[in-house]
Amino acid sequence: MARSVSLLLLSVLLSCSWCGAVTARPGPSSVDAAAAGFVKSWCAGTEYPSLCDATLASYAAEVGASPVRLSWAALTVTLGGARNATAAMKGMAAAGHLAPVAAEAAQDCVSMLGDSVGMLRQSVEAMARLGEEEQKGKAAGGGSSSSRNVRFQVDSVKTWASAALTDDDMCMEGFKGEAAGGGGAREAVRGHVVGVAHLTANALCIVNAMAKQMP
Repeated sequence: MARSVSLLLLSVLLSCSWCGAVTARPGPSSVDAAAAGFVKSWCAGTEYPSLCDATLASYAAEVGASPVRLSWAALTVTLGGARNATAAMKGMAAAGHLAPVAAEAAQDCVSMLGDSVGMLRQSVEAMARLGEEEQKGKAAGGGSSSSRNVRFQVDSVKTWASAALTDDDMCMEGFKGEAAGGGGAREAVRGHVVGVAHLTANALCIVNAMAKQMP
């Protein structure tokens, strides 16, 4: 099982078009060990912990020990991946090389990924606001937002991230009936979308874990 997960991760990191954007973010030369341990411990509870570590390690110093900022980082990485996957799928749909059924599925996939990008962008913005409020609260020596308002924003993020994951899955489902040898469209779609789905699942796990710690 561990070997198959490792192989899937290697395949995702080598083949997906978004990987360059995800891994290109330069990390600090020396990351605080406690912050790195915090990220690693939270990644251990996600569906794809190795992918989580690989994509969030460079955010450790920025995250510190804040679940809010870690959620923001996970959603930011996911948004970047979704944008790149959307661009790649638009290219596939516009190339004119797909069979009619696959071309229609590709157009549907572009629309779904576009919706996913919109919801992830809202999620990133909401978590950024919560992160700013958290910082202000620490500086003031207390909370700056009501727990009800924070809960509402976190619940909204959970809803948006869940819907984005559904769109990712539906995009791949649209190619389920295509024969594997039919121009390789199904495999190409998986190459673009499966990594985004894994990132989204990880981000949702982190947000859910954060929500459970809230009063």
